[in-house]
Formats: sequence, C-alpha cells, structure tokens
Amino acid sequence: MLGTAVSSVVLPLVVYQTTGSAAQTGALFALRVVPYLVFGLVAGPVADRGDRRRLIIGGNLVEGTLVATIPIAHLLGVLTIGQIYVVALLAATAFVFSDAAVFGAVPALVGPERLAAANGFLSTLSAGSEIVGPVIAGALVAAIGATNAIWIDAASFFAAAAVQSTIRSSFREPRDASAVAEGIRATLRRASRFIRSDRTVATLLLAGFGNSFAFGTVIGLLVPYAVEEIGVPADDGRIGLLYGALGVGSLAAGLLFARVFRPGRIKVLTPGALVLAGGLVAVLAANTRWVTALIAIALFAWAIMTAVIVGITYRQLAAPDDLRSSVNVIGRMIAWGGQPFGAAAGAAISATADVPTAYSVAAVIMLVSGVGAAIALRTADGGRSAAAAYERRLDGRVADVRDAGQ
Repeated sequence: MLGTAVSSVVLPLVVYQTTGSAAQTGALFALRVVPYLVFGLVAGPVADRGDRRRLIIGGNLVEGTLVATIPIAHLLGVLTIGQIYVVALLAATAFVFSDAAVFGAVPALVGPERLAAANGFLSTLSAGSEIVGPVIAGALVAAIGATNAIWIDAASFFAAAAVQSTIRSSFREPRDASAVAEGIRATLRRASRFIRSDRTVATLLLAGFGNSFAFGTVIGLLVPYAVEEIGVPADDGRIGLLYGALGVGSLAAGLLFARVFRPGRIKVLTPGALVLAGGLVAVLAANTRWVTALIAIALFAWAIMTAVIVGITYRQLAAPDDLRSSVNVIGRMIAWGGQPFGAAAGAAISATADVPTAYSVAAVIMLVSGVGAAIALRTADGGRSAAAAYERRLDGRVADVRDAGQ
C-alpha cells in the first residue's frame, strides 16, 4: 500500500515530465480502473476456484517486476510513454486477480469474529499510506528524481510477497470437490443468484453505487471548489490540506470500525453514514469558509469510508467461502464504476451551472441512497441472519477459549 501510494504521485509526474501533456497524464488514472471493469468478472471465480495464496503472492511478484522495468528502461535511455501505459495496464490487471483473492482470504485467515477488526485495520493502513505516501514521494523526487523513486514501489511488491510467503494457511475454508470443478460461468451464476437472493447484499450494492457516484462528484470538483467557492489560491498549500482531510477521515473510520460494527446494526450504520455524508456535502455546497470545509470534508470521508467497509465486511460474512471473491469483486466493480460517472456528471453540471449546484446534486443522491437503503434494509432479513451466524461463531470462540483456559 505504501509503495503504491508513493507511485501514485511519482508515476504521473514521470508521465508529465516525459510528455508535458496534462491529458496524457490524466489518462494514466483511467488505465488503473479499466482492468477491474474488464477482468473483474473472471478474477472473482478464478480466486474462488483456485489457489488464493498463489494469486496474492504471484500478483505482487508480477506487479513488482513490471514496475521495475520503468526505472530500468530509464537507466538504459529507452523509456517511452507507451511502455509506461503498458506497465500501468498490465500491473492493474495483475492487481485485479490478487485483490479478488484477498477478499476471500481475509475472512478465512481471521474468522468471522475478527473480520470487522481486520477490515478496520486494513482500512487504517490504507488511509495511513495515502497520507504518508505522497510526503515520502515528494522527498524522494527531490532527493533522487521521479523515475528513480519508482524503485521504492517495485521493492515494496517484492517485500510484500516475501512476508506473505511466510503465512502457511491455505487462505480458504474447507470446500467440497464440486466447487473446485465448477466452471467460471457457473460460479458467476451462483454469485449472481446469491446477490439477488440476499436483499441486504443487493441493497448495499445499490447504495454503494450512489455513494461512489456522489463521491466522484465531490472529489472531482474539490480543487475548483476550493478556488472558486472558499477563495483559496490555486497555488496555496491549503488545497493539499483539504485532500489530507480526506485521509484523516478515512483513517478515523478504520480505527473506529471494529467498535461500531455488528451485522445487526447494518440497517442503521449504512443509511446513517450515507445521510450524514449527504448532509455534509450540502454544507459544503452552502459554505464559503475554509475551516468549515476542512472539518466537513474530514467527517464526509469518515462517513463514506464507514459505509464502504460495512459493505465489504457484510458481503464477506454473508457469502460462502467459495463465492466470497466473486461477490466482493462485483461489489468493487460497482463502486469503482460509480466514481468516474460521478466525476463526469459533476464536471458537466459545474460547466453549465456552478460547483455548489453540482455538490447539491451529489448531496441529494447520497440522501436518496441513504433513505432508500433504510427502507429496504428494514424489511430485509439478511442482516438478521448474518448477525445470528456472527454471534454464534463469536460465542463458540469464547467457549473454546474458556475451555482451553480450564
């Protein structure tokens, strides 16, 4: 995570230094999203049917090797923008398969009673990396240059693979032979039936799309909002602090998640987080003060990330082990799919009206998503059944520990 956070700053800088084109630099971001939308439906079943341990470790080794070719080509004087694009595309494709495997591996490694704590901790690490990584990236660029700084990202993948190879678990729960022999299409059909049959999962996915759509609008217009609405100059460091507030809010969500999450609270947690986020975006739309914006954005990020982790954790708890990767990859595709649409819609609205109008539309979408989720979850029984299973496993774990102590 830390290496990728460094590279997320450094690699666009390398592209810009190579081409001088803002458009070609921006295209690099799109390349990271495309493989997930193209290969996600294949990666989920492959992770459910195959060896998750090899997918995770192998994915890191492949990404590390691909990323290392950029500074090597630079040293040889043959680095081109085409190579950077190809590396970004192939590395993102490898990530799709390893990420799918992680979705299934984490519940198998920690058990349902520790899953909320594990996901909260992983979210904390991610948010912390996104805060610290750009700072490290800036220092590395100043000290050794942008292209050489990419060595850090390459090394991080190999270090991750080495550490992960020490885990001796199979990264999955016991399964029957029929699940192993099942084809990709059959697995996808079962995953689709599962999502349709579990009203809680389906509701969280639909609410997640509205969440990510509105999030894309807010983040995509954050710089114009800072400059045009709260009067921060374009070269003012306070714009960076606004982005930093997003990381702080996400960090807080990860740290607090295990304390607030229970499957039985989903019908309150997810709608509440979405309604809160919508209200905060409405505050931003009407606000002209920088300090208020800083606080609102931090709380907004906390609410958004809480809703995201709730969705992931519930899907992992509710889905059987041989469908966890497939179900969660579909969820990730829906979430990532909403952000570019939201960013494009926000740009179109702000071009014809203004940024506060775009933020007001985003606030309405979040509020509607939250209210709709509250209504749908009130009558869904998935949360109650998952809660009962969770509590049974937790009670069993406590009994095992008590027996061991005696």
